[in-house]
Amino acid sequence: MYKMIGAFCIFTSCGYLGLRIGKVYRERTDLLRFLQNGLNLLETEINYSATPLPLALKRVSTKVDRDCSILFATAADVLAQKKGATASEAWNEGIKELCKAVPLKREEISVLALFGQGLGNSAKEEQVKNISLAREQLQLAEKLAEEARSKNQRLWQYMGFCLGAVIVLLFI
Repeated sequence: MYKMIGAFCIFTSCGYLGLRIGKVYRERTDLLRFLQNGLNLLETEINYSATPLPLALKRVSTKVDRDCSILFATAADVLAQKKGATASEAWNEGIKELCKAVPLKREEISVLALFGQGLGNSAKEEQVKNISLAREQLQLAEKLAEEARSKNQRLWQYMGFCLGAVIVLLFI
């Protein structure tokens, strides 16, 4: 009886770990999509509404997914609270907070950091071009993440259950 309970626990825990690792691949593509959505909203706020940057960032933070809202909310808070802080510094603080919350690759961090360097430093038209460039680079990163997801998500899911079955068979 105890062997069956132990076998069930081992099998389900290994399966759960495989499912959890597979879920990371899906969450990564979602995160990149949400970041692109946030940049779209920021572009709309800057280009069409002509909203001041701190307010635009705050509005975007309320409209995007909670994982990505950290980036925009932190940047807005830094701009609002620290007198003399540049938009680039505020954006970099937002990137740091985002990296604490979600795993980003070095390439995505550099795309966001590069975008932040031009944030608030040029005319509205240049801002829109900068946003479009960052969005295109994030689209490419999303495409690569989607390819990795399609290759690895099911592999990890099946591997977790198979590993659990092998361990159970070894102990029996």
